[in-house]
Formats: sequence, C-alpha cells, structure tokens
Amino acid sequence: MASKRSRLLFDVLNNYGLSQTETDVIGELKEEKVWLVQNKKTGQRYVLKRLNEEKTNFPILLHSRLYETGFHVPKIFHTKTNQYYVHRKNSYYYLMDYVSLSETRPSFQQRIEGLARFHADSLFTEWIGTGSPSFPEPKEVLRAHRQKVAQLQELAKTAANRTALSHIMKQMTRLADQSYALLEKSNLAGFCLEAAERKAICHGDYNSNNLLLAANNNVVMIDFDRAYYGLPLDDFRFLLISLTKNPKNNVIKRLQPLFELYFSICLTYAPYKSVYLADAMFPHVFYNEAVSLEKPERAASNPSSLDLLTRLAEQETKKFAFLSDLLKSEGSRT
Repeated sequence: MASKRSRLLFDVLNNYGLSQTETDVIGELKEEKVWLVQNKKTGQRYVLKRLNEEKTNFPILLHSRLYETGFHVPKIFHTKTNQYYVHRKNSYYYLMDYVSLSETRPSFQQRIEGLARFHADSLFTEWIGTGSPSFPEPKEVLRAHRQKVAQLQELAKTAANRTALSHIMKQMTRLADQSYALLEKSNLAGFCLEAAERKAICHGDYNSNNLLLAANNNVVMIDFDRAYYGLPLDDFRFLLISLTKNPKNNVIKRLQPLFELYFSICLTYAPYKSVYLADAMFPHVFYNEAVSLEKPERAASNPSSLDLLTRLAEQETKKFAFLSDLLKSEGSRT
C-alpha cells in the first residue's frame, strides 16, 4: 500500500500532467523536502521540491521570474492550470528540471561571476509576491557591525594578559574597530537607498552547493529558499567568508578577482565599492571562529585552537592591508 507521502507526491505530479503509471519517484535528495522523479517512458528526470508555507511562495516566484528572464536556473514547469506550484497541506510543491552535472565543480571565479550576475539580473521593476518589504537603514547596519566589534572586545578581555591569544584578540579588535570607522565614513546611506529603490534581492544561502556546473558547461544557480529583499552586501560578505575561510588559500589571489569581477559585472553598486571594502575589512572569518569557542581563554592552552586562530589572524591582517590599499586607490580615482 502506498504511503500517505507517496500518494501526496503523485497527486502533486498529476497536477503537472505526470500520472502515477508513467512516473517514478526514484530518490529522496533531501528528507521530506526534495525528490528525484523520472518519466518511465522518456527517461526524463525532474526535481520535485517542497517548501514550507511559512516561508511563503517568494522563492518559487523568484525562481520563475529568473527563468523567464533567461537567467541560468533549472527550468521550472507550469501545472495544468498554468501555475508554478501546487499548494497542499501547508506546503508549496514545485517541479523543475534535473541538472546533469559536469565532472568538475564551478571555480571560485565562476562563483563570483554567478553572484554578480544574480545581483544585476534580479532587479525587477515590480515587487515579487505581496507587499513591499522594508530595507535596513544605515543605522541598523552600523549597529549590527558595532555589536560584532563589541563582541570581539569582550573576547579580548577574557584572554589572559600578555599571552599570544591576548595579543591576537587585541589585534583583531583594532582591525574591527577601523573597519567600523571606515564603514561609518562611507556612503552607506546612499547604498541602502539604492538597494531599496532598485528592490534588491539577496540569495541568502550562496554556498558552493548552490551553484552548479552543468554537463553542457552552463553555470546554474539553485535553491532560493532563503532569498529575501535586502542589501546585496549580505551575499557578498557570505561569499567573501567562503572564499577566504581556509587559511591555506592565498587570500590576495581570491580577494583581487572578487572585487574586480563582481563590480565589472554588477555595475549598479560600483559607486558604493567603498562600502563593500569597509565591510570586508572586518575580520569576519576570525570573528566567526572566535565566537564559536565556548570559552575563548581555553584556546590559549589548546595548541590546535591557538594555531588556527593565529593563522586566521595572519590571514585577516594580510586581507586588511590589501583592502586598505585598494580603498586608498579607489579614493584617489574619485
């Protein structure tokens, strides 16, 4: 006897013109959330995805708008009633093409280009969904930044004086403080206003698993479950952290193309490059690692933790110096 879940899935698929006799659910890619579906006759594969009602249908509508404009996302299918989704039992279900993958993953340059194109191509004239959301004000952005600085200051106080950890914490706190001062001086107000007026959208989860290199060499973006209207700086910061979190990587070789490629494609925010630079100068990777420690003072007696924090601090210092020079060169051009 078929389970309630499988009966529900086939009911959903029937809305797309795929009957149970000609369709198989051949795998569950994410438990209770994503399924791999195959047409028995043609062999064509699809991905069926479930989205909780509480998240609204915004991710599906965004996906469909991107597809309609030619942005590289998986093809999303209409139901027999010309809808992009089926609403069942407090959930939205939608069907899209299965992407056959290349043997290689996207390069970090392709990840940069992908985000820049998304930020450039997702500026729609009309709001998606119902209502017009509010965008962060400059004071809110600064407050969040200042709270991070304060957290580092508190962590520095907990480290025993005149220890290697104490020195590192104080050094990172100084960088964080300088980053805040530069952000405060930047045209943050203009950037926030620009993003709000252009109805900017953030992907919200731009990790390496959400950009695919297809077998036909197209770079395809997926998973808009956490997308929202907001400052594109949020996505940029997320990508910066992802590209620089491994201390084995050459941070400069990743930062240079990050800023060059992103702003050569996403020209809309090029006038606010100083905002991005000021935010990037904050020791984000070090901060994330430091606050994840239950009791930072224990790192002083834990060689592996202290070694990691030391290497991250060295990387953050190199990053700050490079971005500081880049910010100065930007200032001399204006």
